[in-house]
Amino acid sequence: MSDNKKVFLHVVIHIKPGKMDGFLTRIKSHMELMRAEDGCEMLTLLEDTQHENTICVWEVWRDRPAWDAHMIIEHSKIWQKDAPEFVASEEISILGAI
Repeated sequence: MSDNKKVFLHVVIHIKPGKMDGFLTRIKSHMELMRAEDGCEMLTLLEDTQHENTICVWEVWRDRPAWDAHMIIEHSKIWQKDAPEFVASEEISILGAI
């Protein structure tokens, strides 16, 4: 993947039973910080209506360096520590435009 291409992410998050409300409160706060980051062009939280306790996130980043910077920014490190309280598993697809 070239560094100058947009990075598209599709994240499927499986929430632990009984943890959805706490997860939503925490992720919405984290997403506000993400939206303010340089290079974050789109960030959308979606409910999977076919699978209980499943949330999807669509992200678009200006380029790979912007996404890489996001992954090491302080609030992302804090989220990475907090997430296991709420998240049973997640699947991340990193996509690029053709």
